[in-house]
Amino acid sequence: MQNFFGQLRQKLSKPILFGLYGAVGCLGAATLLGEAFLALTKLPPTPRSPQAIVLLIDCSGSMNENNKLQEAKSAAKAFVQRQNLSQNSLAVVGFGSNVQVAAPLSGNKLMLEQAIAQLSDGGGTRMDIAIEAAAREIKTNPLQRHILLFTDGQPGYTGANRRQEEANTLTAGKSAKAQGINLVAVATGDANTNFLTNLTGDRSLVFYANSGNFDRAFRQAEEAIYGSQLVESGSTGDYGLLYSVLRIGGWTALLAIGTSLALIAGQNHYLRRRLLTPSEGSIGTAGGLAAGVAAGAIGQLLFLPVASIPILALGGRVIGWTILGTFLGGAMSFFVPNLEIRRALQAGGMGGAAGAIGFLLVSATSGDLVGRLVGAAIVGFFIGLAIALIEDLSRRAWLIVHWTPTEQTPINLGTTPVIFGSSENAHIYLRKDLGYPPVVAKIYLKSGKIIMQFDEEMQKQKGMKNLRHELANGDRRKIGEVMIEVKTAIDISHNYCGTGILPVLYRLFRRCLMKKLP
Repeated sequence: MQNFFGQLRQKLSKPILFGLYGAVGCLGAATLLGEAFLALTKLPPTPRSPQAIVLLIDCSGSMNENNKLQEAKSAAKAFVQRQNLSQNSLAVVGFGSNVQVAAPLSGNKLMLEQAIAQLSDGGGTRMDIAIEAAAREIKTNPLQRHILLFTDGQPGYTGANRRQEEANTLTAGKSAKAQGINLVAVATGDANTNFLTNLTGDRSLVFYANSGNFDRAFRQAEEAIYGSQLVESGSTGDYGLLYSVLRIGGWTALLAIGTSLALIAGQNHYLRRRLLTPSEGSIGTAGGLAAGVAAGAIGQLLFLPVASIPILALGGRVIGWTILGTFLGGAMSFFVPNLEIRRALQAGGMGGAAGAIGFLLVSATSGDLVGRLVGAAIVGFFIGLAIALIEDLSRRAWLIVHWTPTEQTPINLGTTPVIFGSSENAHIYLRKDLGYPPVVAKIYLKSGKIIMQFDEEMQKQKGMKNLRHELANGDRRKIGEVMIEVKTAIDISHNYCGTGILPVLYRLFRRCLMKKLP
């Protein structure tokens, strides 16, 4: 097994290797701990208040284009099938140039589905009289009342006629709301979402759906009526703000701990060190816990107020994962030699954001469980990848540690010394049983020079006269059982190009160019 990992380390670049470590750590934590935590903290579904809902479906001529009406009917039928019709009542109303009450309020699922199937018109878009008719169907009903409007257009046709019908529609909407009727709208095609926002009185009650996503839009509208969670879409209890924030923060913390410990182990494995010391394990766990709770809590706080607004809800989730990646990236600067904390924070944030996008894409096409697990692996992979990639691209000077004639590892040089010795804190471990002291030598940058400083203990053992050496590009030295080689990408004495993203790209270009030169 050890030989297998050694070969893997040689064959894969550090960014890919770090990505895999991050993915395994995050996925492992999600599988072994995260799912158990969610299951233990999940509250039983809260009984929902009975609802009276009118499905108000646009059947105008434009709905016959691209099979939109048939897709809307399928989504409406699926909506009906999800309802508890032993306590809820639904009505079906279609409209075009005229209004057709296809089914009055009923709990008869078969009748409602047949009514949806029979909807047709092909005329204009008389939304005003349609809302008035829908409101009449539930006006006197004692249940909580909603009109779920689906449309691909806006009232009227052009000019004065449109303006008048828009005004009439807004008046009908105000009248419905004055009666305590809630208006929720699903828009597609050329529907004017700004107008629908004025109609419903709340942007969070308007959902836009492209062709092929009508069912998802109906589900989002349903959540606007019943409520939703950050990582679960099924029926759940009433968590409340504090419980919800702590629950998602705890779940994210477990994923963060797994990712943090995996990346620390990956860095140690990369340097042939012990995978995880007790102190590293404690620091990684504490840091991951703090980062995860903060990121998850902030993400959930941002998500809850806009859960029913798709684009804003997605933004809240991406921000949460970006914060998590940023914290984890910053923490890794304490374990990766000379990885600047500013760069580590940037890399972690970019990795978290990229991982969040992958998480959301998977979640959108998979169930909750698959979405969470695969999404966790994606987040961990991109955080690890970004951290190692930024470390690689930002090198100004580095050591190549030759373990064997065919196996080598690069390590960044900077103001933080790279330590060789038998201590558990040494970056390059030299065996204690062979007589090597805790610190054999330190190599670091100072005033634009590469300094190799041997420890006084080595002076006593080897009778060394000069403990301090200046190294240049291409120099090789034997330290303990390994050979080191010094490399510089630029004139480090002048800090050429600075430390921003453009200098990083410049150095990457220059490195690629130099590889092509004879």
